[in-house]
Amino acid sequence: MKSLTKVFWLFGRSGAGKTTLAVRLREGLSNLNIPVAYLDGDEMRSTLCSDLGFRPDARLENHRRIAETARLLADQGLNVVVSTMAPEYAQRDRVTQVLGGKLVWFYVDAPLEVCMVRDPKGIYKRAQAGQLQQLIDYPFDAPRAHERANHVDTITQNVEECYHAILAVAKSHLNDYVI
Repeated sequence: MKSLTKVFWLFGRSGAGKTTLAVRLREGLSNLNIPVAYLDGDEMRSTLCSDLGFRPDARLENHRRIAETARLLADQGLNVVVSTMAPEYAQRDRVTQVLGGKLVWFYVDAPLEVCMVRDPKGIYKRAQAGQLQQLIDYPFDAPRAHERANHVDTITQNVEECYHAILAVAKSHLNDYVI
């Protein structure tokens, strides 16, 4: 069966719900017998990208490596779900350069104040203690129109609603699979 694999990239602030939704999407596609892999930004940062810091050039290289890994997996017939913060236009532009038409963006959106309350990894607490101040001070570039990111609002929708919306978009991009 001819297939056109896709890379479903969820991006947003830490605490917005990216990982929760990405894991659910991977499970949902797998349950539909669609070959799928998952790349988590934190896991990639601690393994393949562990030699990189957080300077602008290093952040770009981090996203390039993740995108290249996703491309290699997609070229082998796997659909790929990725979750990273990707807060800068430059990072998302680099990902788009690598993945082109394989890429489907999802902007997992929650305001900084809400993410700071959720704080699943304790990083905002560390930032408030002065250990990671750049995380709070760092601007988050909302998606531009040409990025065509699917907006996922984790404030007005619960996890189930967000998941079903994402799954519907993902399925619409997987026309070659029997779903």
